[in-house]
Amino acid sequence: MVRLLVILLLAAPVCGAQQARTNPFHGSAEHIDAGRATFRIYCSPCHGIRAEGGNGPDLTRGVYEAGDSDANLFDVISNGVPGSAMSAFGGRMNENSIWRIVAYLRSVTQNEPPVVAGDAARGRRIYEGKGGCSGCHRIAGKGGRLGPDLSRAGRTLSLARLRESVIAPNESIASGFDTVTVMTTAGGTIQGRQINIDNFSAQLMDSQEQIHSYLREEVRSIESAPRSLMPSYADALSAPELDDLLAYLVSLRGN
Repeated sequence: MVRLLVILLLAAPVCGAQQARTNPFHGSAEHIDAGRATFRIYCSPCHGIRAEGGNGPDLTRGVYEAGDSDANLFDVISNGVPGSAMSAFGGRMNENSIWRIVAYLRSVTQNEPPVVAGDAARGRRIYEGKGGCSGCHRIAGKGGRLGPDLSRAGRTLSLARLRESVIAPNESIASGFDTVTVMTTAGGTIQGRQINIDNFSAQLMDSQEQIHSYLREEVRSIESAPRSLMPSYADALSAPELDDLLAYLVSLRGN
């Protein structure tokens, strides 16, 4: 019992230091700029160029699944998240670089939750009906496969990013969803999104979700363009309909 008490007393200062860790670069414009540059190199492929989400979560909300303190953010960047696509960056950058990323994330954190003017129930009807969104996107395992899965859209993308994806889909395309055009040696042309392209074969999905597979010797050229297969809904939906659709997308939080 005495031995256990000694161990606990010795451990207490360590735990306190762990909780009290603060960012030495918090609020420094110089270090925030450096953190922004590092973020765009290492983090933006998943979290978006402005940290508003993509394949990874929106990081501008200031509320995170692994904890909300600067120390929590530092640990996630350094150690990664087991069982997720978030890998550890502690071996690729030093502590100061990680703290600068944390400082940058704090600089883009929204102090207030986004205000969504629309109605989610009406938005769901637009999603499934007039918008035809379910033909290309999946939610909870139901829907098409041509576009990104939206089951967690409200968690992974900011309201601004969601709006942009609906009215200007070419501005920021999710990784792996660029438009790919394959021209075959037989004279055929197939356009869709890339499934896999390597040194031996090429597979892509066309707009009808048909999978096309070719050996490399059957392919004359492959062109990948920063263009989305998704059309713009800027003119297809009225402003109230767009607000309703966004309200529904924001409500999608996954499990």
